Amino acid sequence: MSDRAGDLVASAFLVALGAATCAGAWRLGLGDVHTPGPGFMPFTAAALLGTMALVQLVRLAVASRDHAAARRPFAQSRWSVIAIVLVLGTIAGFGAALDTLGFALSTFFMLFVLFGVVARKRWFIALAVALLIAVVARVGFHALGLELPTGPLGI
Repeated sequence: MSDRAGDLVASAFLVALGAATCAGAWRLGLGDVHTPGPGFMPFTAAALLGTMALVQLVRLAVASRDHAAARRPFAQSRWSVIAIVLVLGTIAGFGAALDTLGFALSTFFMLFVLFGVVARKRWFIALAVALLIAVVARVGFHALGLELPTGPLGI
């Protein structure tokens, strides 16, 4: 199976998954703006996923073969597999460390690795951006009254 055919199949699968999840979430009840029901968040996430997958599916169907191949930056790179494994490992590590380290520290370490290693930003830029995003997210979630794991340092 070619890369393009694989992308078409993956996009079609995600459109179907998004539609099925939207249908299931609709049955749970969406509620309204002031009192969202149990299906509101799954419906919203599935609708976004399905819409993005549908746009990608249409783009792949319309694009010529040469144009589609030229738009894949990692198509010929052996580093793409390593980058994918690193990103998935970082996200899994974030989930595993969330209860132990707390939201702010886990977010900081995850973003530092993603910016510094995967995106190849300079270490001080990766450090500053990861710190800024973690602090802004923590302050913003606190202002909204959302409870997040605090970790050993209480942040």
